[in-house]
Amino acid sequence: MLLFISAVQSQEIDYFLSATGQGIVYTGEESPFWIHSNQRGRIDEMTNISSWVNGRGTYEFRNGGILKGGLGLLYHDGYSNKLQLDEYFVSYENSWFETYAGRKQKEEVFSGLSATNESVLWSLNSRPIPGITLQMKRPLMFWNTGIGFKASWEEFFSDETDRYIQNIRIHHKSFHLVFDRIRNFEIIGGVHHYAQWAGKSPEYGELPAGFDNYLKVITGGSLTGGTGFIGEQEINGLGNHLGGYELQINTSYSHFDISLVYNTIFEDFSGIKLRNTPDGRYGIFIEDREPEKLVQALMYEYYFTRHQSKTYPTTDGKDNYFNNHLYQSGWTYKQRIIGLPFIMLDEERFRVAHNNIVAHHIGISGSAFYYYPYKFLASYRANYGAKGGTSRPIERIISTYLDVNVWQEFVNVNLQIGADLHSEKSSNVGFGLRVSKNIF
Repeated sequence: MLLFISAVQSQEIDYFLSATGQGIVYTGEESPFWIHSNQRGRIDEMTNISSWVNGRGTYEFRNGGILKGGLGLLYHDGYSNKLQLDEYFVSYENSWFETYAGRKQKEEVFSGLSATNESVLWSLNSRPIPGITLQMKRPLMFWNTGIGFKASWEEFFSDETDRYIQNIRIHHKSFHLVFDRIRNFEIIGGVHHYAQWAGKSPEYGELPAGFDNYLKVITGGSLTGGTGFIGEQEINGLGNHLGGYELQINTSYSHFDISLVYNTIFEDFSGIKLRNTPDGRYGIFIEDREPEKLVQALMYEYYFTRHQSKTYPTTDGKDNYFNNHLYQSGWTYKQRIIGLPFIMLDEERFRVAHNNIVAHHIGISGSAFYYYPYKFLASYRANYGAKGGTSRPIERIISTYLDVNVWQEFVNVNLQIGADLHSEKSSNVGFGLRVSKNIF
């Protein structure tokens, strides 16, 4: 607070304010998949009107540190017809470290072409959750070895009251090794660990939330075979744990930057041992460093979650991604999937109904006629249900989306069209108009 007051008095704060409004119409009961998915929780399946205003202030210290503050307001109709806080945060960062407290929108990576952004476990599909974050912006390298590491630690505090267990907490940590000794190659490999814990259960009341319980959660008790009791029910440790290994290889050729991406999913010890292979995400991203190309960036991803440790089941059978027997609302926030949006909720938006999938996804961005920036997404997915699924898909869906910036003068105007071709339902087409303005 003292730093903020000092910055205000010095009149050296840089301000940024933007406003966006969007209207959507569609032929089906819900909008097409890519019109409402990965929209940072600003648009849901039933939204026709959405608008948000975001402001940020930045103050740079002489030592290179940067203090930021942000506030955003959001309104959209649909399932949630009310004014909400889109984000609110205070952050401090320097060249290698960042920390913030509050609700902060995550950064978009891979030019917004991925189906799940940075990780298969945490996409841009839901609103940001309030919390505290400490993370390294760049790796810390060990002398001249070409080896380094980067890490993060986060604690989130859900404000939800409309889920099965209310006011849960979410713990997250990550650790990645970096190797760049080989010329023109960077290899990044690591792991993420998430845990939903604490909260108030309608059956058991207040769940364990003390510091000793927190220590059990951060060490992954349920993943390594710990046991405990809630009420009269024995549970496999404390909390709903999930995580995944990641591998990314970055290189370049001519004027192209290339990234190969691999993610796994685990929710128990069998997944940690990779007994659910080949489940995960496989992708390639190519970006042209030369500007204003018709195809500026391209991404292809393949998602497979059909194995689910079926050859090495746990005591309660196969894996059940993003679901949990105690935290019955699963890996969701505000009734939106936190991770990969291809894993979907049931019609009541309560339980995960489709986590056994095969999906192909492609994203393309560039500038049409050197002047009209666009983004195109297309995906095919086959849903096999949940908890093992069936031998044949219960539905096949092709989802497409095109966003074109058609006006860039006083305001930015984007036209959007999305379509779903569904094997079991009627096809659905939607149109969107987005008007945005950077005020200052």
